[in-house]
Formats: sequence, C-alpha cells, structure tokens
Amino acid sequence: MLWEGKQHDMQRAAAFVKRLATFALSFGSSEGMAALVTLKYLLLRNSKCRNLLENDPGGGSLSGLVVKYNADATDPHLSGALASVLWELSLLSKHYNPSISGMASSISSMASMNPLQTQAYLSTVSPLKAFEDLTIERELLKAVNRKSSFNKKGKRGSEFVIIDADKVRSLETEMDEDVIERKFEEHFIVLRDIEENEKLRLELNKTSSALRLYEEYKQQRKLKQKRKQKKQNGG
Repeated sequence: MLWEGKQHDMQRAAAFVKRLATFALSFGSSEGMAALVTLKYLLLRNSKCRNLLENDPGGGSLSGLVVKYNADATDPHLSGALASVLWELSLLSKHYNPSISGMASSISSMASMNPLQTQAYLSTVSPLKAFEDLTIERELLKAVNRKSSFNKKGKRGSEFVIIDADKVRSLETEMDEDVIERKFEEHFIVLRDIEENEKLRLELNKTSSALRLYEEYKQQRKLKQKRKQKKQNGG
C-alpha cells in the first residue's frame, strides 16, 4: 500500500520507515538491503518524512502531539516516529558489506534533496530484486570454514565450504559466464589471503612463544647462578 499508493499517510509512512531502519540494522545483508531499498523509496515519495534524516532528538515541527518515539506502539499514529531520527543509518554506513554501507550513505545524503527532484531519482530496483542480488553475492563469496590443514604435508589451502551445486547451476542460468568466473576468482583470492594470514599468524605465535620460553630460561639460569655464587661465598 505504501509502495504503490498515491496518497500517503505521513505518520504511518514515518513509522514504517523507522521500523525498516531498525530491521536493516538487525538482520543480514540481503534482508537489510531489501529494507533499505524500501526505506529509500518511501523517503523519495514522502519528502516530509525526510525530516527523520536531520531531526534533533525530540523531533521538529512535524512531530505532532507525540514528542518521543515509541517503537512498541501498536498504532503508527501514536508511535511518534516523526519525532525521531534515523540514527541507524549512521551505523549502517559503516557496515562491513560495501553495498549496505553505500546505500545507507546514499539515503543519509537525501536530507538536502530538493522535493522537485523526487521523480527523477525514484528507484527502479524492487526490494525483492535487491534481496536476490545480495543473496547471490553472499553465496558466491561465502566465507570459508577456518579449519586449516597445516598438518597435511605437501598440500596447500584450507578446507572451505563448498557451494551447493544446485545453487551454482541456477546462478549460471541467471548470470553471464564471465561474471561468474570473475566472482569465483575473487572468492578464491579471499580464501588464499585468509590462508596466508593464518600461516603468518601461526608462525608469529610460535616465534613469540619461543622468545618467551628463552627469556624464562635466561631468568632461571641467572637465579641458579646467583644461588650457586651465594653458596660458594658462604662456604
């Protein structure tokens, strides 16, 4: 209703925008991107709701009778959403996923947008498409299982999670072959870097342990020499 409707209830839209920001902060990258795409679209279509991007705590002139946001309110008109600020975007702009951080930063910059620019910037990407795109990216760049095989001589590389064959085949029908090849190359570069970092960290730990043991040995040796010298002097 809020996505396609021509007339929007400002209080209801603001309450939903606030919920979307909280949702994006609380769930995974795919879900968060779908929420942010919806949030951006609603802000583009509801210029007054952009006050949430620059409100001081307590709200501005649009906050109405409710001057404090209540996330648990069952009635959006009593939630006081227009009195709040989208502080979640500040955290999301530092998200580890560059797609999420970029979208959050883009939304934050809308505070200075001219209302007449709205139609020119309306997003053509649906929340479902945004969710699917980030799900594909997550599958292709799925993190490795950190169980290293350092005890296996003559073998390089760590054990990693194998991507499901059915998912790979479905991706091949949706994406260009060159794109898939590039994604897999990036995937294995990440794996190799992780492996090298783990090896270096292991060597560093071994060296540090050896140095500590040597220092303890020297201290114990000095103590023994001092005790021996005291005994000789006392004799």
